[in-house]
Amino acid sequence: MKTTFTMKHITGAFLCGAIFFAGVAGAAGPTQMSFDKVSMFVNGTDRTSSDGQYDNQGTKVPESLIYEGTTYVPIRKISELLGVSVYWEGTRKAVSIGNPYVVITDGSGKAIGHAELTPTDKGVKIHLEASGLTPGKHGFHIHQNPITNNDFNTAGGHFNPNGKKHGHDSPDGMHLGDMPNLEVGADGTAKADIIAEGASLDKGGANSLLGHSIVIHAKEDDGKTDPSGNSGDRIAGGNIPD
Repeated sequence: MKTTFTMKHITGAFLCGAIFFAGVAGAAGPTQMSFDKVSMFVNGTDRTSSDGQYDNQGTKVPESLIYEGTTYVPIRKISELLGVSVYWEGTRKAVSIGNPYVVITDGSGKAIGHAELTPTDKGVKIHLEASGLTPGKHGFHIHQNPITNNDFNTAGGHFNPNGKKHGHDSPDGMHLGDMPNLEVGADGTAKADIIAEGASLDKGGANSLLGHSIVIHAKEDDGKTDPSGNSGDRIAGGNIPD
């Protein structure tokens, strides 16, 4: 008999996991509860609670636990029971359930959009929405490293596991992280559905996008100049959970 899990089941399992882990940790030694807000994204939808806690029949339950200096998100422990993939992005303290969800910020750290990643037969579909950008074409890539402290330079170079040159128009290209230019309308908004061909969401896979980052550049990517298509400064980006 096939079991279908609803949001009620997922939330209930999360709470049970939190309570169960708290009991185990308590038996092992002192446990510090962290009431820092944790973001929750389920199949591309923001399900974050307003105060960073869940109301379990009148009892507030923390979404995260800190034990011996390590932050634990209990729902990871029961992802197999739920039958769904669970991803964690530590910079924003964000849990993605179902599909990886990326929060895109500008240089000031303000959230200006998001991206949702979905596996397909050809690779990974990236659905991206953003606002507050300059109208026109912008280089858009998957970069090797996660972004730290909202410094886009920490993202390193393009994700290039196969040792190629840059650009869709390069005879020696292209990087696996090379995406088509992002087209921004006159109102400063962009919406795109792009397939990263050959990429995957397999944890630990050589071509997996998990744990890397998305970066948007100030100028158009010319599609051939190594290493980044003369696409200019890095103006926005976000980390792909793993």
